[in-house]
Amino acid sequence: MTDIPAAPLDLAWVRSQFPALAGSGDRVFCANAGGTFVAEPVLAILDDYQRRLRVQPYSPFEPSREAGQAMDRAREGWADALGVPLARLTFGPSSSANSYVMAQALAPGWDAGDEIVVAVQDHEANQGAWRRAAAARGVTVRDWPVDPVTGELDPEDLYPLLGPRTRWVFFTQSSNILGGTNPVRAIAAAIRERSDALVAVDAVAHAPHELCSPADLGVDLYLFSVYKVYGPHQGILYLSEAAEAQAMPQCHYFLAGDSHKRFNPTGPQHAAVAGCAGVLDYFDALAERQGIAGALSRRERLAALGAVLAGHEAALAGPLLELLAGREDVRLLGRPGTAGRSATVSFVPMRQTPAAVAAALQRRGIGAESGHFYAHRLLEALGVDPASGVLRLSFVHYNSPQEVAQTCEALASVLG
Repeated sequence: MTDIPAAPLDLAWVRSQFPALAGSGDRVFCANAGGTFVAEPVLAILDDYQRRLRVQPYSPFEPSREAGQAMDRAREGWADALGVPLARLTFGPSSSANSYVMAQALAPGWDAGDEIVVAVQDHEANQGAWRRAAAARGVTVRDWPVDPVTGELDPEDLYPLLGPRTRWVFFTQSSNILGGTNPVRAIAAAIRERSDALVAVDAVAHAPHELCSPADLGVDLYLFSVYKVYGPHQGILYLSEAAEAQAMPQCHYFLAGDSHKRFNPTGPQHAAVAGCAGVLDYFDALAERQGIAGALSRRERLAALGAVLAGHEAALAGPLLELLAGREDVRLLGRPGTAGRSATVSFVPMRQTPAAVAAALQRRGIGAESGHFYAHRLLEALGVDPASGVLRLSFVHYNSPQEVAQTCEALASVLG
């Protein structure tokens, strides 16, 4: 796709689309990595669904028929947005739940002596489920280690772990602690050159900043959570044909032919699935607002819009990274510059606990977080005690430069 010029982000309009921001006063919400605010189009769908369509969907009477249409609109929209066939997507309660379900689906095809590779950089949801499943089947787990100083993954450390019995490689697109983006397409291609392993990628920390096509990335399993992408509490997973051929359905036996239910044993959460369409409505409206041509495909519009959002978020991260990199009383984790990373920034204060710094920031109106953020193994590899964890500040495109300045001022005061 050729580059599509677009105007600088219309931040005033963006912020008008998130009612939670209107009620925040002078408070700064910088805990977005744990879950973002919900966009107005999502809220409108959820409200309408709960008020009018709260029935079992897909019967030929009103409002059941309309309820089913609302769910289909969301599923079809996300398949279009991700550039994959509709039958390859499953909506579930969360990415953690989807990972667990897929571990139950895939592990029966593993034999004792098989091997999987799991990146230590990942959130536990993309580690624990696979490790437990491997242990139950007598499958060897090979750890893809991180650099003990930076936390980064080096593909050169991965390749010696691949062998003739490697079944899967599991790693993350972006760390929820470090914020850095791994070159998924290149890594996936290199894995295929060296082995017959399939590739699974956790995109939970990446999707709020960029919506990628898992087919374009060349991966077989791709998971992210819509509640971290301005929407309802849902997770979406993509499964390639090659991966599905190895997977055991996790639904009632008579539903195994239903691609919507094959890997969702809980059954669909009707209103939440329908509400996922509102995220795409928001992005469509934002693309139009930015002057991104409506004649483009949805994938092309999202790619062009992603470049605008990335530029805005880099401007948000820059002052914070500069502040932290210039101090000797903190340990900044991850990349010190804005290239190849999101505006999720974590550090360890040397003179105070992360919890104490977070509490002091909260008293100053800064919604910061502290803890391990379910990345125990990564923090241990970095020599950080998960019990105290890190201080994490995470911004997305609806945050403003003024909020970052306010956060930096408060942080400098708290650190002393």
